[in-house]
Amino acid sequence: GQEISRMKVEFIDLGYDTLANCFLLTDEATGVSAIVDPGYYTDELQEFLSERKPDIKYILLTHGHFDHIMGASPLREVTGAEMLIHKDDAICLDSEEMSLMIRFEVQAPLIHSKPDRELEDGDEILLGETVLRVMSTPGHSRGSVIFIDEKDRVIISGDTLFRSTVGRTDAIGGSETELKESMEKIISLEGDYDIYPGHGPMTTLSHERVRNIFIRRMGR
Repeated sequence: GQEISRMKVEFIDLGYDTLANCFLLTDEATGVSAIVDPGYYTDELQEFLSERKPDIKYILLTHGHFDHIMGASPLREVTGAEMLIHKDDAICLDSEEMSLMIRFEVQAPLIHSKPDRELEDGDEILLGETVLRVMSTPGHSRGSVIFIDEKDRVIISGDTLFRSTVGRTDAIGGSETELKESMEKIISLEGDYDIYPGHGPMTTLSHERVRNIFIRRMGR
C-alpha cells in the first residue's frame, strides 16, 4: 500500500531536569524538522545536532518562559531556522522580567532577541507535508499556544496542559479564568490525541478529559 507520511516526535534530553521538555518534530515524508522549546543550548543539544544533523526549519516556542526559550537564539544562529512565538509572548525573548528569569533568579544570561514570526490563533505552520495548527491557549502566560497536528493526532501542549494537571497561573500574564477557557477549547477537539507537554510524561486527550484535576473541577 501507499506509505502514509507522518510526523515523528522525539524527546531531546538537554541534560537538565529543570528545563522544559525539548522535542524534535520531523515530517517523515520530507525530512524537514522543527525543534520545540530549546530551554538552553546545552552540550547535549549540540551533540544531538552534530550526530543527527536534522534539517531544522523552525524553532517553535510554546510560550516565553526562560526554561523554554534560552537556547532559541543560539540555536537559530547555528541552524538559520526561523524562531516562532505567539505575538503576546514575543516580549519574553527580550525581557528578564517577562521570561521569569528575575523571579526564579536565573544566573545564565538571556540573549535578547526578536522572533522571525509572531504567531496568532489559527495560524498554520507547514513542516514539509505536515500541517501544525496554532491554537492560542492563554492562562499559563498571555501568549501560550499549543501546536496541533490533526492528521497524526498529536498535540504539543507546552505548559498549558500536563498529565493530569495544568500549568500554574500565578506568574506575570497568568490567568485561571483564561486557562479555563483554553481548556474548554482543548477538550472540545474531536476524538483523541497524543499529548506531549512542556514538563513531565506524555499523556492523551482521552485521559485528560477524565483524569485532569483542573478539568474535573470545572464541572465537566
